[in-house]
Amino acid sequence: MAIFGVLLSALLYYSETSKARALISRTSHGVTLFIDGYFTEIVHTVAVLEENKEIRDAMALGDDARQRVLDGYRSITKANKNITYIYSGYENGLMLINDWTRPAGFNPTTRPWYRAAMATKNGTSIGLPYQEVKTKEWLVSTSRALKQPGGGYGGAVAVDCSVDQIIHLISQHDEYKTEFSFVMDRSGEIIMHPDQSVLGTLFPEREKILQQVSEGDLTYRSGNVEYFAHYNRIMSTGWTVVTGVEKKEILRPIIMEMLSLLGLTGVIAVVMGRVQSVLLSRRLSRPLVELGKKIKATIAGDEQDGDEYVYPNNEIGIMALEIGQLAAKELTAKTRELEASEEIYKTILMASPDDITIADLSGNVIMVSEAANRIFGYDPCEGPGMSVMDFIVPEDHERARANIVKMIHENYTGPNEYRAIRKDGSCFDIEVNNSLIRDRQGNPVRMVLIVRDITNRKKAQQQIQALVHQLEIERDLAQRNSLTDSLTGLSNRRFFDTVLQAEFSRYLRSGSQLSLIMIDVDHFKNYNDHYGHLAGDDCLRQIARTLKVVVERGTDIVARYGGEEFVVILPDTDIQGAAALAGHIAESVRALALPHATSDTADYVTISLGVASAAGHVLTDSSQLVALADQAMYQAKNNGRNRSVVLSASK
Repeated sequence: MAIFGVLLSALLYYSETSKARALISRTSHGVTLFIDGYFTEIVHTVAVLEENKEIRDAMALGDDARQRVLDGYRSITKANKNITYIYSGYENGLMLINDWTRPAGFNPTTRPWYRAAMATKNGTSIGLPYQEVKTKEWLVSTSRALKQPGGGYGGAVAVDCSVDQIIHLISQHDEYKTEFSFVMDRSGEIIMHPDQSVLGTLFPEREKILQQVSEGDLTYRSGNVEYFAHYNRIMSTGWTVVTGVEKKEILRPIIMEMLSLLGLTGVIAVVMGRVQSVLLSRRLSRPLVELGKKIKATIAGDEQDGDEYVYPNNEIGIMALEIGQLAAKELTAKTRELEASEEIYKTILMASPDDITIADLSGNVIMVSEAANRIFGYDPCEGPGMSVMDFIVPEDHERARANIVKMIHENYTGPNEYRAIRKDGSCFDIEVNNSLIRDRQGNPVRMVLIVRDITNRKKAQQQIQALVHQLEIERDLAQRNSLTDSLTGLSNRRFFDTVLQAEFSRYLRSGSQLSLIMIDVDHFKNYNDHYGHLAGDDCLRQIARTLKVVVERGTDIVARYGGEEFVVILPDTDIQGAAALAGHIAESVRALALPHATSDTADYVTISLGVASAAGHVLTDSSQLVALADQAMYQAKNNGRNRSVVLSASK
């Protein structure tokens, strides 16, 4: 009955909607025929006027002939109430029209009706509706070009007809309150509509209509309202008439009828079901109900109250009796099998080296294994009634609760590590893996926690981490020693070569500035011979500290090049900046005032500096820049020491 009701409802829906679309189509056809007939008469009138010789030759005729033309226009206007104006315009500016005074400077050849006629030539042009300024009447101009005897076109004749009747027609309601029609032109622009505010707008479904056949059904939405509609093409004008009705007005009575039909079907179904229940209860339903009761009692292990039901001697009764006996036999066998399985699982549970705890979803302990005594100091009989939080230090309670929630909702199994508490109050480390016990519907009912003592493992991990940390310290120290000069603490020659190569590659790639300062301590061998090597080492350390202070940019590199030689890498620095820095370095070393009794240059320690820049030289390798700085430094030595020499650019 339910299927029958649904089928009837579907049939009613399609029948009523088809009927509604047929009514909409009929209205659309009626409006189309009216507009087509209306404009066919106007088109024929314009065609007849175009054939009139006096109208075509009006530019060459006298006033009498022109008056006859105007009299003819007046006669046609009186005979046809739909025609408001008949007029003709010519290329020389002449215009013939009754009861209308042309304003100054009016030129008919610039008017839309005249241009449309000239563009169409042999055909008839129908313009768009416009509102007459004085009467506020809606008019449409239909025009045709006037062919001249010698060939070509010298003017156009036009008829302005009222479309108020059409607008009144498309505003009428036929079968539905929300029914209306409107007209759109060949581009999809709405030119006639009961609501003047939408004139000039584009119809949203215009592409679908203009690309299809001359008529058809469609459904469209305007704002929040959905419409059933039908469209027809007007053959005489090329316009399209669309008639629409709000979808809810059509569907509301259909839905009410469908609900009534479904309700009636439901009542019939209930009545028939009740009759069937009464008629078939003794033969079919009662034996099956009693069978269900017996099976439930057998599963629960209960004895049935009252006299035992006697199954009827028919097919259903015999089948129910046999099923009941078979169910009792199978349930007894399954019970024994489950009892044996329970003993096996209990043996495995108690033999596990890890504590296995079963708790409800709130964390209340139901059972613990034998390992709980060894791990926590509790006997298995002490576990039930406790909370799983009783075995964990308070600082880890919040994290433990969060992991339980995560397990229940995301099936998270761990492992998780906590600080645990034994029965005697001592603390140790445990690892917990989680799992859920679910019912037949898949809902969690219990949780299983497998607990392992990881105290020894944690100690081993800590020892390994300490060893790794020590190895990292030794590795970092070795790495620093490999790149640092042990005497001065500056970068060593190896680090200098690596950085210079990188900066030189960047210089070649980006065209940035790169300069180098080579430094040598004057008469340092004499200093060592006179003061001793320990004093010499201290002298080099003081000069290194001075270089660190003077060369303060983070991108600059100061390195010990070898013996008493130092070198400074200056990225993004031109030759002038490098020369200024070299002078500052020399002045700072002199300011140390380290005594040098065996120097031929001064009474204190001095240095010679060579400055070179990669810019202005054709260099292909970083070693060439080093050679330039070294050359400049030796020029400083040859020029008397205690000075700096800047190697000028040369191509």
